[in-house]
Amino acid sequence: MAYRQALAREPHLQHVWVQLGHMEKEAGEIDLATSAYEEAARLRPDDTEPLLRLGHLAKAWRQPADAAGYFIAALQRDRNTLQAVSELVRLLPDRDDIEPALWTAVLDVLDIEPNDRISNDTGHLPPGAVVLDVTDLLAFFGQRRLPTGIQRVQIEVSLVGLEQMFDPQPVFCVYSSARRGWIRLSREHFDTLCRLAKQSDDVQDPAWTRQLDRMYREIAVARTLRFSPSTVLVNLGTSWADRNYLLDVRMVRARDGVVYVPLVFDLIPLIGPQWFMQSLVRDYRAWFGSLLHSADGFLAISEATRQDLVRVSADWRAPVPPESVPVVRLDGDFRQASADAASLHAHGLEPGSYVLLVSTLEPRKNHRTAFEAWLALADTLGEAHVPRLVCVGGRGWLNEDLHQMLRDSPALRRMVLILHGIPDDTLATLYEHCLFALYPSFYEGWGLPVSEALSYGKVPAISRVSSLPEAGGRFAQYFDPSDPADIATTVRALLHAPTRHSAEAAIHQDYVPRTWRGIAQDVVTKAGSVSSRVQDTLPCLAGAGQWTLALPHQANTTDRPVTDAWQGEALRHGRAWQSPGLSGCRIDGDDAALWFHWAGAQGAMLHIHFVAGRAEATAKVGMDGVDRACRVQPGMPEIVSCPLPNTAKTLWITIVPIIGDVIVEKIEITT
Repeated sequence: MAYRQALAREPHLQHVWVQLGHMEKEAGEIDLATSAYEEAARLRPDDTEPLLRLGHLAKAWRQPADAAGYFIAALQRDRNTLQAVSELVRLLPDRDDIEPALWTAVLDVLDIEPNDRISNDTGHLPPGAVVLDVTDLLAFFGQRRLPTGIQRVQIEVSLVGLEQMFDPQPVFCVYSSARRGWIRLSREHFDTLCRLAKQSDDVQDPAWTRQLDRMYREIAVARTLRFSPSTVLVNLGTSWADRNYLLDVRMVRARDGVVYVPLVFDLIPLIGPQWFMQSLVRDYRAWFGSLLHSADGFLAISEATRQDLVRVSADWRAPVPPESVPVVRLDGDFRQASADAASLHAHGLEPGSYVLLVSTLEPRKNHRTAFEAWLALADTLGEAHVPRLVCVGGRGWLNEDLHQMLRDSPALRRMVLILHGIPDDTLATLYEHCLFALYPSFYEGWGLPVSEALSYGKVPAISRVSSLPEAGGRFAQYFDPSDPADIATTVRALLHAPTRHSAEAAIHQDYVPRTWRGIAQDVVTKAGSVSSRVQDTLPCLAGAGQWTLALPHQANTTDRPVTDAWQGEALRHGRAWQSPGLSGCRIDGDDAALWFHWAGAQGAMLHIHFVAGRAEATAKVGMDGVDRACRVQPGMPEIVSCPLPNTAKTLWITIVPIIGDVIVEKIEITT
């Protein structure tokens, strides 16, 4: 192992310890990764990076209290580490439950005065409240500022919902893994933060950091929300970052009568896993398998996404009724105040001299085929007659081939301009003065850049796939995204001014984008139309099988069948279940249960596989009034077996630790 060999010779190389930590983490060796990061933190007392890495490891694989300690240590080194602040405040227990020493440390690193702890908000919500979960947006703000894609939609919907005249007035919240619940956000502070996010990508801007500071302080001292019956909880973003999020969703659905309706942007990591990092695909698969048993319904952003969800859920043996998936189209008005046209000169551009491609540099967005089409156009028309292709978006991933194409082709370098971190006003100017927009994506959930182009009266030349015909309608020009010649033909047609002007005239005359007020109202109204399905979404087990509660190792391949995913997660119910790890899921408390429908079978047996922590442990398993105890020794797994009913029945199986750390590795049924 190269890193360890280097450190054996020169153990003072702090950056090598960090790299070793990365390597061990990717290999799933969490204890070794922790040791490497801790040594890196010791060697450089002024460096926060190893502590941030340790905090994220502890959050994902261990305990929130450990993670909080690492983030506090990072802030003791640098009070301005926004990522640490963002993570810390979401890890804190409710102030009535926090340990005094931890609370004192938190108040110190966040510079909170003791009287800031007092709040009149009890956290109770009225029956039927609409609650919008923006957890991942706040996490995004802890690391970045300028929104794209999902964050942009969340911000626009939120800004409308924050208006005083919007009815019903939604409550905005974030999920806390430490509290195992949700925290209300200040409407005033959240509104200001959303507006500032759209103005710049400068995360060091004092106005931005001050507003984040205000928001984080308030979250730290706020009460945990108390849901009332018929509360509608809508997640506007993603939720796979917290391993117990969906478990806690299932708890408030069953206990408080909450109806959970997440907004689903796409299922692309399942449909095209080759376009993503393996770790993201793994996490998405685990999350989606649990989501199907945790949501009452879904809001799909297109009919194509709705059809994907209904089809894939059936493939995963947890079919979602089509009537539980209303569609909220994202055909909004994306126009923003623009910068002066002179701002184009800063990038060497003139009005009407370029075609605009807005998307992150990632394989699915298909920049490569667009580049090939541009080279073909140069061969046909001559480079002087080909407009520049301006690519605006995030730096992305798995895109070395694009950079290699640019390095290998001087002509392509002259014709292609890549821009990152472009604020909204400059992006608006780029749209206003482009010839037309190009969007060669292989697959989309909606296609926000298509709606953006139409909002500015520009013709979108786009792929004829997935949801894009819904976004472009009759106003777009279409091509096969896998065929550079077809893209070149479509582009060449739009370079003909009369053809382009005719298409623009149709847009100006007939295209009417929806207001964000209309879209936000759609979100609230359609989410409110979804009925509770707690019993219907319970996992249904039939026949022999295994359901693991251990997280999959990083080395697992993306083409394994769904039964290899973390599919046992959805069986869990109760606050006593802790964050899962590679060996299984630890239980700390007396309300852990397995809850599922059993189809019935003659002679079937349920086997619960236990492992111990560092010391001997005992546990009690209860089913149908019969308790069974087991003793587990470290390194010696133990199995508790129970006979299952011959006929169909909903089962509630309790698991109570008596002594020591009890970890459930998997559930097995034999027939």
